[in-house]
Amino acid sequence: MRTWKILTALVLTLVVATIVVLPLRLSATEPQPFAAEAFREQWRRTDALVAAGRVDYSWYWGPAPRSAPLLERADEAPGGKRLVVYYDKGRMELPLPLAGARAAAQTSFGRLVAEMVSGSIQLGAQRLDPGAPALIPVAGALDDPLAPTYAAFARLTGPVARASGRPAESLDRAGTLRPRPELAAAHPETALAAYDAVTGHNVPRVFTTFLERQGLVETAQGRRVERIIDPLAVVGRPISEAYWTDLQLDGRVLPVLVQLFERRVLTYNPANPPSSRVEMGNAGLHYYLWRYDGVQPRAARHEELLAHFETGEQSLSGNYWFSFDDRSIGGASTASNRLITPGAAGSVRAIRFEYALADSAPVNFSALAANLLPGDGPRDLRGTAAIGFWARGTGRYELRLNSAFSDKPFSASFVAPADWAWVELPTGELRNADGVALDQGLAAATRIEVRPARAPQAGFLDLDDLVLVRGAVRPTVVKPGLPLIDDFEDGDLRSTIDTEWFTYSDRQVGGSSIAELAVVPRDAGAALRFRGGFNNPWGESYLGMGVPLAPSGQTIDLSDYAGIEITVRTDGQNYILRLTSPLIVDDRQYQMVIVAPPQWMTLYIPFSILQPAGTDQTISWTTARTQIANLIITPAERTEAFQLLIDDVRLVR
Repeated sequence: MRTWKILTALVLTLVVATIVVLPLRLSATEPQPFAAEAFREQWRRTDALVAAGRVDYSWYWGPAPRSAPLLERADEAPGGKRLVVYYDKGRMELPLPLAGARAAAQTSFGRLVAEMVSGSIQLGAQRLDPGAPALIPVAGALDDPLAPTYAAFARLTGPVARASGRPAESLDRAGTLRPRPELAAAHPETALAAYDAVTGHNVPRVFTTFLERQGLVETAQGRRVERIIDPLAVVGRPISEAYWTDLQLDGRVLPVLVQLFERRVLTYNPANPPSSRVEMGNAGLHYYLWRYDGVQPRAARHEELLAHFETGEQSLSGNYWFSFDDRSIGGASTASNRLITPGAAGSVRAIRFEYALADSAPVNFSALAANLLPGDGPRDLRGTAAIGFWARGTGRYELRLNSAFSDKPFSASFVAPADWAWVELPTGELRNADGVALDQGLAAATRIEVRPARAPQAGFLDLDDLVLVRGAVRPTVVKPGLPLIDDFEDGDLRSTIDTEWFTYSDRQVGGSSIAELAVVPRDAGAALRFRGGFNNPWGESYLGMGVPLAPSGQTIDLSDYAGIEITVRTDGQNYILRLTSPLIVDDRQYQMVIVAPPQWMTLYIPFSILQPAGTDQTISWTTARTQIANLIITPAERTEAFQLLIDDVRLVR
């Protein structure tokens, strides 16, 4: 065990019992892992200048994210979700799939205040998740006993008539209004200056001046003076009148003017210096606490995005994905990774892991990995219910989570879907060979890996949108039917498409050849055994086995598929794989010869290399593939004895 791991484990042992999960907060001096370039542009426009002390205005977002990048449901997004990041003041959001260079135009800012006041979370234009309003103070400290909560505003959002004058009422924590004429008289700058006819609310001059303020901002063309924000996009329309409220600030009780807008809360504190009298409340922090933290969070599910590959192979923690293999210890395996486009559900990019896992060394491995935190430091993942991701590829894999508390990883296996599909592995299925308790291992997680589960095996795995899930888990459901034909884990001869594996032989014409099928144990699972021998003293001997790819009397169109993947262990003999079509009336079906060593090997057979048996075939594969009835396998030579083991048969797009 490495020294750093021992020291880390000792330190974590001392503090692990007292860890409290709080919203993520980075200091303003730390490099920010922006989840999207469009988010970087928004933050740099104003808050990078605030952090550098170059402007006299205050934060429009906050010094650093309050949350990790998250995925949230958004019914109108093409991918059904949006990428969001919470800051003190608000939320930045982009629809999935991410749109690359076009993303800046798609950036929006959540109606957080409106949701906290109503209690309903917006899941789509026509879908709400109703609930109770937020019992969180709209301004001041989170434990301020005087400040009104968002719930206190719930009955004050109805439209009112256009008015003149100044705000002259105060609102307390219980939602009670009382006259404050002395404050109206003392602050003429709060005179009502605008009226929003859409929501029916008046806005004081101090807030309209703030919303239309000109100032120094950072743009793609450099620094310039212009209107700092688009008020409607960033702040939204007013949803309440402006009210005075008493807040505990620096040990004193001070009157502060508060008004709620759809996306932000604006406050006016006459006691502040002139440049900071109007500020934005911490609506982003409040919403995050209301929706995701606390004893009874509003959301049943929290999806933290670890990587989306839009901008490259860097994860959103700042670390890079990398591949490694056993060649450094004398093995013969290979591993590499690269970006591909497009990714899942039309996203900009995904990552592809390509490998060839050998079995020539005592220890064999090929892996794709990323450290969870910069510097390979440990991260507390207790409370994580599942790890989810989009996947596409060939073969079976182990997902591994390394921990500072164990030399052995926590691992679970999955089969790569042939086309993009969502895979979600509950952390409760992770197992550790050293017997370390899962909760202890999650307390100091360091790295996430994927490795092919069996050797020898060669293939690829595509990944996109890797997330950590807290709350409700949606385990992967393998739907019956193609592209998985059979993995034999059910122990019978029925395929996943409810057809039955069969044999045929010359016994039907008086021969005595033997062809037998049986499901037999393989490692921790099962495989199909095909064995027998040729013998027909009265004529030409023949035999084979197969499975219908469609119900009896029907065919399947394989035009959308690129090939077939099959795991085999031969007896050293060659075998023929054949796909039969009723369009071909003789024996000149499309086929290829399987040549594989007598050990387990996963083969990918592109349909493009299939050739018709015999010559002068007038029906092309392009035509024949539109009506395929059966997958057939038979020995290439007529031997007296043979045995072939088969596992994990699937079609690949």
